Amino acid sequence: MNLDPRAMDQVLRSHLAPTLDAIGDTATAAAIQAAVRTRRGDSYDGAFGRLHLEPHPDTTAPPVTTDTPFDIASLTKLLVGATLAMIAVDEGRVAWDTPIADILPLWARRTDRPSSDVTFLHVLNHTSGLPAWRKFYLRYPLSPTPAQARQTRQAILEEICDTPLDGPPGTVYSYSDLGFLLLRTILETLFDAPLGALAKEKIFAPLDLSASFVDIDADAHPVDQAPATERCELRGRLVQGTVHDENTEIIGGVSTHAGVFTTASELARFGEHLLAIDDGRAKAPLISQDTLRFAWSPQAGSSIGAHRGGWDTPSGATSSAGRGFSRDHTVGHLGFTGTSLWIERDRGVVSVLLSNRVYPTRENPRIRDLRIAFQEAVLPPTASP
Repeated sequence: MNLDPRAMDQVLRSHLAPTLDAIGDTATAAAIQAAVRTRRGDSYDGAFGRLHLEPHPDTTAPPVTTDTPFDIASLTKLLVGATLAMIAVDEGRVAWDTPIADILPLWARRTDRPSSDVTFLHVLNHTSGLPAWRKFYLRYPLSPTPAQARQTRQAILEEICDTPLDGPPGTVYSYSDLGFLLLRTILETLFDAPLGALAKEKIFAPLDLSASFVDIDADAHPVDQAPATERCELRGRLVQGTVHDENTEIIGGVSTHAGVFTTASELARFGEHLLAIDDGRAKAPLISQDTLRFAWSPQAGSSIGAHRGGWDTPSGATSSAGRGFSRDHTVGHLGFTGTSLWIERDRGVVSVLLSNRVYPTRENPRIRDLRIAFQEAVLPPTASP
């Protein structure tokens, strides 16, 4: 296969908003960035739009470049959550079938029988029985102080550990942010270190990524030159350079389900590294080939959901991965702010798309059209290996 940069440029430009009013009507986002890499060494990088379209009497917002850091939302689940989970398995800190009750005393105190059967893998593939989502941010301070964030983390952890399951583990599927909020504490317990430091030491530094959390415990400042994500009525401000996800903000900006800021090219480097591990070509691999291949295998998933070892796979009648990405050989994820990462293992393609489709409001469904159109420009449905 050969990449067609003009086709990808055309798709991205056609979804770029020329004005604020166009977003959600004829356009998808004010800021778009993409990167594609292939096993044979082909590459594409695109950056379009501006950081925001807010009225400014004397200035215009800076343009998006390939170095502009985006809030990647649930792609954090892959880059940090799933990756640290695999590293923990490799280091012998945990097994896929280790009961969560063996790791977390708070979980072990539960008296309902099904909870004792919840395993590490159940949490990763969203079959733990935990519900999908709760609006914790309506009950705890937004823009918290470090002390408030620590108190909120503990309160939410206790609440999750007391939450009734929707059914026995392995029998119900629910894409659960509660599960991945819990995963932060699981990983910090396994490694005996804070998540932000773990991500930097185990993932970002080895891959030479500038990726970061806005960690209030580390006195981190808002990310400079990040695209705006939302005019948030609840927060009373334009969200820019701090995490969009409210449940991540109230616990201090660091989680395994959201919080990372990085670029499409850095995520493509991450995907390339994993593809090289899968192929047996990686130098200084973060994860063993056996562990990665298991996490990407049907055995790491379930018959009732599309996730495998923290990764998603194409699903539904029309997948956001596009028709050219094989359902049997593709892993990846979507992010709420308008992001996606897909790896087509058979053809050796890594495709990353970042946008701020939640600006000025999250009530904007046009990202689905952009995702499919871009993926099919990367790997057309008629493409052959």
